[in-house]
Amino acid sequence: MDTTHNVVAPAEAFDFDRLIAPVDSKVFFEEYWERKPLLLRQRGDHYYQPLISIRDLEDLISATGTRYPAIRLAKGGGFFPSEAYTRDIKYGDEVFRGVVDVEKIFAEYSTGATLTFPALHLSLPAIGGLCARLQGELDHSVNANAYLTPPGAPGFTPHYDTHEVFVLQIAGRKHWRVYPPPMALPHLSQPFSPEQCVLPAVPLMQFELHPGDLLYLPRGYIHTTNTAGHYSAHVTVGITVYTWVELLTELLQTSIERPELRAALPPSFAHGAQRRAQLAQRLGEILANAARSTPVEVLTDRFLQRVRSALPRAEVRFRADSASITAQTALRIAAGHELTLQHERAELVLQFKGRRIRMQTATGPTLEAMARGTVFTAETLPTDISLEARLTLLRYLHGIGLLQQVG
Repeated sequence: MDTTHNVVAPAEAFDFDRLIAPVDSKVFFEEYWERKPLLLRQRGDHYYQPLISIRDLEDLISATGTRYPAIRLAKGGGFFPSEAYTRDIKYGDEVFRGVVDVEKIFAEYSTGATLTFPALHLSLPAIGGLCARLQGELDHSVNANAYLTPPGAPGFTPHYDTHEVFVLQIAGRKHWRVYPPPMALPHLSQPFSPEQCVLPAVPLMQFELHPGDLLYLPRGYIHTTNTAGHYSAHVTVGITVYTWVELLTELLQTSIERPELRAALPPSFAHGAQRRAQLAQRLGEILANAARSTPVEVLTDRFLQRVRSALPRAEVRFRADSASITAQTALRIAAGHELTLQHERAELVLQFKGRRIRMQTATGPTLEAMARGTVFTAETLPTDISLEARLTLLRYLHGIGLLQQVG
């Protein structure tokens, strides 16, 4: 599918809808998600500029503070040992280990090595914000890696991923070949095995990605890449989905808590038809009892609680002036931001910048007073929690950028 969309959005506007624009998200989930690839083109060379540019990757490579494994080198289907492109820097009695050696990296890059940037969401705040917003919208786990490939170099050998893949072409060009999946929707525990896969003679899709393009590949689709006369820089946003398998594991966890189910299977349980019949009968009884003793609603709630606890924490930025907030410091919600509260069973969830922050329910009146948008101090807020607790809360919210000082 080829489309045209040239408007550049600010970084915080890159939610899921913006990422796949101009395709409607409802259409995407009905027609593409877990079903078939999606290729979006001609959205403008600078479509991803608010999120990341080639300069950002160059700065990461050049920064003396960047250390292994924030950058890794790969060639011929394998990764270099870190000693091949890092060094240790002695500073007094201390040693900064694994610092990238730019000259060594450039030498390997010039001879065909690909630079990879694992967990890029931890290095670049804009990419981290995008991943947090996507995870807040989808509830599935989201991370990002980047790849910088020199001209005339192959990418990784043909393989499929066990997560959903969104490829954001940042700079340069890369040629892609996509093949049908050998199995439908492989689970995280079913990684690609080259020995068990024979590629068709003709790819399902073959194309070149240009800056601003996006490729979505459902898990299981085999793909391979190479560059020709241009280098290539792209970000891969990976979405590791929770499946029904993960939901069913709650039943196993519940079973572990029952002493009678931790008992050993009977001696010689693997021998004879009679033992087999006894095991099958007993297993049927266990499953029936489990359904009665632990309602599916309880299993579902336990699973959802586990998912919510894995959501990313709000990004905290060190603010030297946060510690100086006193009971009389005038504060308000930062311009352009909004505080949204949602009650979920016994939890209070604060939503801010695409993140979901779980709060103690006792803070509800204080947060609701802040949400009204007026100027306040720790002293003028409701006294449902202590003054010290209010100050701690205000300093935290100021640190993540939700609050700003007045005057």
